[in-house]
Amino acid sequence: MKNILLITAALALAVMQGCAGRTAPKNENGPTATGQAAGDGHVHDHPEGTPCPSDTTHGTDETHDGHLHAEDETAAEDPDEIVFPAEQAARTDFEVREAKRGPFRETLHCGGEIYASQSELSVVSAPIAGVVTFVDGRVLPDAAVQAGQGLFRLSSGGLASGDAVQKARIAFHQAEADFRRIEALYADKLVTQRDYLAAEAEYLRAKAEYDPVKVSDRQGTLIQAPAAGYVRQLSVAPGDYVEMGQPLATIARTGRMQLRALVSQRYFDRLSGMTDAAFRTPASEAYYRVSKLNGMRCTTGRIVPEGSALVPVVFEFDAAGRFPDGTYADVVLLGRERDDVVSVPLSALTEQQGLYYVYIQLDADCYRRQQVWPGADDGTDVEILRGLQGGERIVVRGAVNVKMAAASDAIPHGHTH
Repeated sequence: MKNILLITAALALAVMQGCAGRTAPKNENGPTATGQAAGDGHVHDHPEGTPCPSDTTHGTDETHDGHLHAEDETAAEDPDEIVFPAEQAARTDFEVREAKRGPFRETLHCGGEIYASQSELSVVSAPIAGVVTFVDGRVLPDAAVQAGQGLFRLSSGGLASGDAVQKARIAFHQAEADFRRIEALYADKLVTQRDYLAAEAEYLRAKAEYDPVKVSDRQGTLIQAPAAGYVRQLSVAPGDYVEMGQPLATIARTGRMQLRALVSQRYFDRLSGMTDAAFRTPASEAYYRVSKLNGMRCTTGRIVPEGSALVPVVFEFDAAGRFPDGTYADVVLLGRERDDVVSVPLSALTEQQGLYYVYIQLDADCYRRQQVWPGADDGTDVEILRGLQGGERIVVRGAVNVKMAAASDAIPHGHTH
């Protein structure tokens, strides 16, 4: 019985000491500050000796070392903020640049075609009448050729009119002999100047007729390529009879080409101000600027071709063999400049469900998604009508990586700047 009483007294004393430990110390200038906890910052206004209600109301989400509550963390998160660590960006094709505010050129989008420039075309014609044979058995359209390469042979030996090459050779040698004789007599003052000039003229005429066909053999007169390039058009087939001067083929060099932008007639009043163009072909996503290819505008589109409803605007530029003849092109015509326009590279835009966004850098590791309203583009940059003021640091290369980081829910809780 005595042991039981001792145990009961010890328990009561322990309870009283535990509750007394939660009371605040006495103020130097007054009584004890009732209800002020000694070290946890909570208010205790319960009767002394009863369990502390605050000890049972705090869940596992609360801490007392300065961290946020779980509810506060959720409220602090911005759904448009994305964490993309700098070390991860360094491992990708990534670039951040300021959105610029300044001049931006008026643009007009249309389709177009690329052709060899007329200055680069050479027509191979028949120097005599005759039957065509192909050197090496064939000449194909689009085949590459070298300057001086043999393409065709013309033979007139079996024709009823006689061999034109043989006739030209005989006429040349006779005119040459007459001229040399008259030339010697004229030097001795034995013939008049009139006789001398007439003999010279006949010699030069016969020479002009014979020179194009003198490179001949038993197979006929050899016709050579006038320049290096490719066969753009083939006008004859083996065995065809051609008259003197008839076209045989067209050779195109690979230097200059023409861009023919095809524009709707509704924009005709704007064409005179379109002085430059950017274009891209199906072979590349990159745009080429005509002015940067040593190019210029050739026509302003004042004639609508028969059978078409589109007005052509023609530019010429240095191609250096980069574009196939006749290829389709997406064209952006460039006109006058407008000042104070916010623009960003096209690569900075991302699209989601018909809405467009850019990613603004907040610090080295954090970005914010910003919706923007794009306007016209010049093939490289795009005008921003709403959403940016200019000067923001935005992701211009690698924006898709930031978008993927957002989709992967990569924001750590409690991230602050």
